[in-house]
Amino acid sequence: MKQFNLSLTRILFLAIFLFFISPFIFAQSDKIQGKVIDAANKSPIAGVTVSIKNSTVGTSTDGDGNFTLEAPKNGKILVTFVGYQSIEINAAQKNPTIQLTASSQQLNEVIITATGIKKEAKRLGYAIQTIDAAALTKAREADPINSLKGNAAGLEININSEIGHSPDVIIRGENDPNNRPLFVVDGVPISSDTYNLNPDDIETFTILKGPNAAALYGFQGKNGAIIISTKKGTRDKRGLQVTFNSSTQFNKGFIALPKYQDTYGPGDNGKYAYGGGGSSPASYFGNGAVGVGINDYDYDVWGPQFRGQLLPQYDGVYDPSQTYTTTFTDGTTYQGHIAPTPFTARGKDNLKKFIQTGLLSSNSISVGSSTEKTDFRLSVGNTYQQGIVPNTQLNNGNFTASVVERFNKKLTLTSYFNYSRQSTPNVPDVNYGPNSIIYNIIIWGAADWSVKDPNIRNYWQPGKVGIQQNYEEYYRYNNPWFMSYQWLRGHYQNNEYGYLSLNYKLNDNLDFQFRPSMTAYDMFNSEKLPYSADVYGRELRQGDYREDRRSLFESNVDVQARYHKDNILGFLDVQALAGATDRNFSFNSDFESTNYPVAIP
Repeated sequence: MKQFNLSLTRILFLAIFLFFISPFIFAQSDKIQGKVIDAANKSPIAGVTVSIKNSTVGTSTDGDGNFTLEAPKNGKILVTFVGYQSIEINAAQKNPTIQLTASSQQLNEVIITATGIKKEAKRLGYAIQTIDAAALTKAREADPINSLKGNAAGLEININSEIGHSPDVIIRGENDPNNRPLFVVDGVPISSDTYNLNPDDIETFTILKGPNAAALYGFQGKNGAIIISTKKGTRDKRGLQVTFNSSTQFNKGFIALPKYQDTYGPGDNGKYAYGGGGSSPASYFGNGAVGVGINDYDYDVWGPQFRGQLLPQYDGVYDPSQTYTTTFTDGTTYQGHIAPTPFTARGKDNLKKFIQTGLLSSNSISVGSSTEKTDFRLSVGNTYQQGIVPNTQLNNGNFTASVVERFNKKLTLTSYFNYSRQSTPNVPDVNYGPNSIIYNIIIWGAADWSVKDPNIRNYWQPGKVGIQQNYEEYYRYNNPWFMSYQWLRGHYQNNEYGYLSLNYKLNDNLDFQFRPSMTAYDMFNSEKLPYSADVYGRELRQGDYREDRRSLFESNVDVQARYHKDNILGFLDVQALAGATDRNFSFNSDFESTNYPVAIP
């Protein structure tokens, strides 16, 4: 046994020794000081990434192209920079001067600019950025524009977490979030929101900043443009290709919630006694009580401390034949006909208990085929969102069809059509006021009631279904369950856009294009304000109903002639474009509302 203990001690000592000495044995490294220059003009390149291959250790070059890096003697150094070919060198080189060669692939990359015109990136006189959409669909967003956040320089995407709301999109140089950039699909401007785009139909995004977009698209492009290219046919030339994509995401709610106190209950200056929960003669006072208690009408949250003491509350039994006396800490008393109940913080974390797990489910299937003569693609998709507020959701269905027919070497016809349908029976209101659930639960709500209480969950008062909601207070606020299932805000919208493009190539230098296109939508919004619901300007609580209908139609007919000739006199390239566009635009809006009665002072 002693021999075993001695051996074990030696092994432990050797392991500890090797642990501390191993960095000096195995990690011998040298400091490398080098420089990165352009192979063509020998000028230094700043911002080049210089890293040890197959590791996370690295640095970048300074303004003069210089870098310093600790690297193992037998290692490899990887040098990469956008627009240049990557290169590897041996770490054994002491003071290397690394020459990077411009990537011909990127220089020859074809970019789609105005009205679908394709140009090589190296021929553009301005900077643009193109993003491959395939990298953005691994975790899908409800609105495909959301996925651009953090993926494009100078592009600010402020994602709106509310169901059905598009993000605020700001391109560098524009400070007003209302000045949205122009969205262009295959060269056709669209006037509706971007919810109607199926992420799996998008090939690339190209970001075009303000002045350049304005030069290409006129007034419509004054705030910049996001040019979207869609998929045509399939890259797989073996025949028919069927693709199915599905993703599901869950949302547990808010990342953080404001701190709010649950030590003191409703009331003011340490006093509270429920006597009806309202002060307006037009209000119905719960439990049959008519009158006002102590600080129960505007529901401040600095009443008595929760200690389990007996106080008249919203769930107490009303008995006009009985008189109950409540004595406060300062010796004052209150007499009423509502039986006192224990005053406890039964509604702690009401908001967390009320919200549900959100869901974002996206599914799409596409069928594509490409031959020498024809490219064909058909796709169907659906995105379903379930909000974190009960009874809120949004369905967004999408159908897309495209055909490219090459009749001969000179004549090509391209057709594209997209239809989408947004529908929801209810979306929440997040404004400040009694029409907001957050306003009712967090901002002004105390912890004396629980959203799980059956008296609250069953939001209609017994015998008064459709007439009077059931809640702890009736002066200004609303039962959150009542708001979710009775105060409904519907949204239904159809979006359509498409185009036909006929291209004729007269010769190698001259081609013509004729392209009619259209974009349209019709939208229906409704709001059902139920009887007994309170909102600013509707204090009589007599219900209301309103409808908002909008329709838009825009058509554009483009005619273009394009000429290009390379290597004139051995050094000159010429490109010319002539064309005209006829644009027609119409918009109609119709709003109706019931004639809500005006309160008489």
